[in-house]
Amino acid sequence: MNDFKSIRVIREGDNKVEVVHNPTSFPLLGRGKQGAVFKISLDKCVKIYADPEKALKESRAYKDTQGSPIIPKLYEVGNNYIVLEYIDGPDLEQFLEKKGTVTEDIAKKILSLLEEMRRLKFIRVDAKLSHIFITKEGEFQVIDHANSFKIKERPNRPETLMKDLKKLGLLSQFLEQVKKIDHQSYLEWRGSKRK
Repeated sequence: MNDFKSIRVIREGDNKVEVVHNPTSFPLLGRGKQGAVFKISLDKCVKIYADPEKALKESRAYKDTQGSPIIPKLYEVGNNYIVLEYIDGPDLEQFLEKKGTVTEDIAKKILSLLEEMRRLKFIRVDAKLSHIFITKEGEFQVIDHANSFKIKERPNRPETLMKDLKKLGLLSQFLEQVKKIDHQSYLEWRGSKRK
């Protein structure tokens, strides 16, 4: 039986979800606090949620941003799941960890992704490096939008992204590239008011 609708996940406390029932042969790609993601075909994956309200919230975010080059295609929405385009490529954290450097091209793509998130009116203009995937064409796409439109005051700087870069020892390289590409953002992110 390969019906992803039979997969069940639960979440207890502040932990990642646990897969409690999976009679399918679909491989688990990953799991977080909202849900677990399974690959269901060469070009599609499904995210199964512990809380149907989170599925509804994230599906709305994907629906509202379809057509953007940074957002995977949304194919189907159910009570506790969404079916999305499968991105066959590494996430940015894996890529940078292996590469060990932030090139000007990578910095430009990150800045472009953040600008597109602003254009899409995301409240959270930030992303974990593990939520940014690199397509076969070398473009960046971002996933996990359950809280992208959550009304909450956020600083102008991408705190999570910068924290992840710092863990990899690449934050100063990234900021040096930003300084060359977008000096105003560099000043804001460094906390300086001087030009």
